[in-house]
Amino acid sequence: MEAMDVAARQRLVRVASGREEADVVVRGARVVLVQTGEIVEGDVAIAEGRFAGIGRFHGRETLQAKGRFLVPGFVDAHVHIESSMLTPRRFAQVVRPHGTTSVVCEPHEIVNVLGEAGLAWMLSAGERSGIRVFASVPSSVPASDFEDGAHVMDAAAVRRGLQRAGALGLAEVMNAKGVLSGDPRVWSILEAARGRRIDGHGAGLAGSALAGFAAAGVHSDHEAVTPSEARERLRAGLWLMVRDGSGARNLADLAEVLLEKPRRVMFVTDDADARELLEDGHVDRLLRLAVSCGVDPIYALSCVTMHPCEYWGLHDLGLVAPGYRADFALVEDLTSWRVTEAVVSTPPSEVVELPTGGGVILGRGWETLPLTVSENAPVIGVQATQITTHRLSFDAAGTVKLASFERHCDDARVGVARAQGLGLTRGAVGSSVSHDAHHVIVAGVSDDDVRACAATIERMGGGVAVVADGEVLATLPLEVAGLMSDAPPGEVVRGQRAVEEAARFLGCRLPNPLVTLSFLGLTVIPSLKVTPSGLFDVDAWQVWTPPLTSNEPEIV
Repeated sequence: MEAMDVAARQRLVRVASGREEADVVVRGARVVLVQTGEIVEGDVAIAEGRFAGIGRFHGRETLQAKGRFLVPGFVDAHVHIESSMLTPRRFAQVVRPHGTTSVVCEPHEIVNVLGEAGLAWMLSAGERSGIRVFASVPSSVPASDFEDGAHVMDAAAVRRGLQRAGALGLAEVMNAKGVLSGDPRVWSILEAARGRRIDGHGAGLAGSALAGFAAAGVHSDHEAVTPSEARERLRAGLWLMVRDGSGARNLADLAEVLLEKPRRVMFVTDDADARELLEDGHVDRLLRLAVSCGVDPIYALSCVTMHPCEYWGLHDLGLVAPGYRADFALVEDLTSWRVTEAVVSTPPSEVVELPTGGGVILGRGWETLPLTVSENAPVIGVQATQITTHRLSFDAAGTVKLASFERHCDDARVGVARAQGLGLTRGAVGSSVSHDAHHVIVAGVSDDDVRACAATIERMGGGVAVVADGEVLATLPLEVAGLMSDAPPGEVVRGQRAVEEAARFLGCRLPNPLVTLSFLGLTVIPSLKVTPSGLFDVDAWQVWTPPLTSNEPEIV
């Protein structure tokens, strides 16, 4: 963030001490002080983009609070903006009216596709978005050695990333096995970030494994799904990020821990799709949920203001207090958290700059690759509300084909598996959003529709498509690296609804089919996934089937 020069700081002192009028005075507010748990009534003075004080002030401009609650602007401490399928400026247009003034994005999606240029663009675009967009530098690109993305973030790249303005620390370390086994690549990245915040991703870790993860210098984790897991992470000295987003919803299950008001807790969304953001809100939704679970409202507020700012070292954000940046929201009450005004002391820019490259181009000859599956291969059991999968017997009923097409190199490859739980009875659904390498993943009943769906996505340069009997039923173009759209948010949501309705027309009954589909290629989340190299067994940590390429015979 930009530094405050001496002249501006001295003027702020004069305003705070009543010797000079403020730029803006917010009159008649009920100010929530998360640092003490108090609510005080008074006027709030703002000068040079910062709070000057609470009391009685004169100002050049006046904003009438009319008894509304003035709270620090909300902070999402861990979010993948790409999951919204919106560019940073479009994302900001949606979340700012809901009181979000700062986010710490984890841009490993676009970094997998565009490399270091993706990180640079995300920070640059975020700076012009109208909210504060910070970033953690991706630690796991690719997510594992079994994912072939377009780029690799090694220790040298991480060091360069951490030198960028707005880069706060190392993003979620997903290769917990590598941490515990002393993997040289993983540890070189950890050492490159030593002295900075290091986010963790310790799904399923407990006991000595969790202790080892923490001892490696990891500072936080957002993978707790039960109260016992949450408490164990807090006891291990980790900051607990309570996740509740489109990909996984854990806040209600962890509410009993929040009732105890532990100190080192933050609420995060992790993944939030555009429709949910528009219809249900962003961090304000998490506050409503927490309070409905009996959590103290001011404690809940601290989990999205003071706590994340302390964690990330944002020392002049997160409080309403003299000298802190004047990012705030006015809310009707501390139950509905209905935001009537959100103020960020950084204006949006009219300049729109989109990254170059990253469009979806499938390998030469991909259309001729066989889509056969070994008859003895286990079946991927898809869960409706979780990103983990089950391992099912090869003879499981109600399966469809799941194909992952290579998009980052010239040589065509496709891995094919069978999946149960998607519900499709005909046609195909596909997307270029496929964590983390973002190959093109397609689920379908017939080979012809699987190929037609992949071809439609390639023609768009990336996006989502639904096809049946060779006919394209719905599309959602994602022209930015095959991950995001710069179209108005409402237009993106209409496209999202159209593809979901088309998927339901084909028999899919998943509550969020695009999110579910997008995680079926991620090799660090149990138990079975599919990549262009074939069916991947996460538990055994190996490819179950060899790749099908244009130069190899079919597996029958």
